[in-house]
Amino acid sequence: MRKIKFSLKTEKDENGMLSILVVCTQFNKSIYFDTNVRIFTDEWDCENACVVNNPNAINLNRMIRKVVYQLEEYELDYNGDFTLTKLCELWECKESMHNFYALMSHQIEHRDIKDSTRSTHRNTLRHLKIYQPDCNIADLTEDYMKGFMRYMKGIKLNDSSIRSHMRTLRCYYNIACKLFGNKVPNGSFEFYHEKMSDRMIYKMKALTDEDIRNIENYVANPLTPEREVKRLEKFLFMSYTGVRISDFTSLTEENFTTENRITWLNYVSVKTETPVKIPISVIFDGRAEQLLIRHRNNLAEFFQIKDKPHFNIYINKYCHKAGINKHVTAHVARHTCASRLVNKDVPITTIQKIIGHRSLKMTMIYAKTSDSTLIRQLS
Repeated sequence: MRKIKFSLKTEKDENGMLSILVVCTQFNKSIYFDTNVRIFTDEWDCENACVVNNPNAINLNRMIRKVVYQLEEYELDYNGDFTLTKLCELWECKESMHNFYALMSHQIEHRDIKDSTRSTHRNTLRHLKIYQPDCNIADLTEDYMKGFMRYMKGIKLNDSSIRSHMRTLRCYYNIACKLFGNKVPNGSFEFYHEKMSDRMIYKMKALTDEDIRNIENYVANPLTPEREVKRLEKFLFMSYTGVRISDFTSLTEENFTTENRITWLNYVSVKTETPVKIPISVIFDGRAEQLLIRHRNNLAEFFQIKDKPHFNIYINKYCHKAGINKHVTAHVARHTCASRLVNKDVPITTIQKIIGHRSLKMTMIYAKTSDSTLIRQLS
């Protein structure tokens, strides 16, 4: 990711005064931040980019430098690819940047999330403010997280609600870490290991190799209706690659490259912003590449799911017709990919890269080693 270039420019206002602006440029795009410094036209040295001939020149130049340094610091402290959009987000909440609740409130209202999710996150923030009325980002320690759990248990919230609130808190803790780097205490959630309910485990039950073959055979059957084939092929592509449905629908021809006769799928996860690179010519005998070739003349249609709210209903129905006696959703395809790779003795760190998990612990949840694999690995 190309670094942002910072420079200064002047802009004359309606009163003939010069406004000093910081110009931030990346990939030939520029945005401007006002330093709130106003001077006469003869008080600006264009060559040296500083205020001159003004009795308060030292303080005014200090104000300008402070804004530039603050913007530069945002980029230096940020973990990951830093964009102009991220810079704007930080600048918008700079007045309250050390207040976690203000940051969380800003993110809740401005993130691209469902209204129901937004409502859930607002409820978590309400509980956090009851638990501890004020919280700066430096206060996000392990003790703070444990204290919030004690608070929830103290008011008799059920386990499902506690898990939900902790997931929300961890989400915004991670955002704070990404935005403010080492200003946020590190490892505050390492103590917390979410226990999966029986319902969650059921919903995430992976398909076996035999299940996938049954679906493939059903798809290959000339008697299978075309609309079922199209939906199931999308599901199969997700099961071969492990991509989320949100990532699948964002794929285009540009996400595929060929290197040394190997076709690669390259994308950045919509959910986690994690870069993922998968050799689809190799994984699962190139089945994903075969689907790509089959739909090469209409990839835009293939990666489109118009009926996304009903997609899981259709997939579950069609899989039952294919002889799969399990609850099947698009996310089961992702879990299936991880589990099948485990059963092929693929190293868990490799699976992590393919699935696109930032945490190895999450990959371990998806890909629990089967008894047969354990015996094979130890033989």
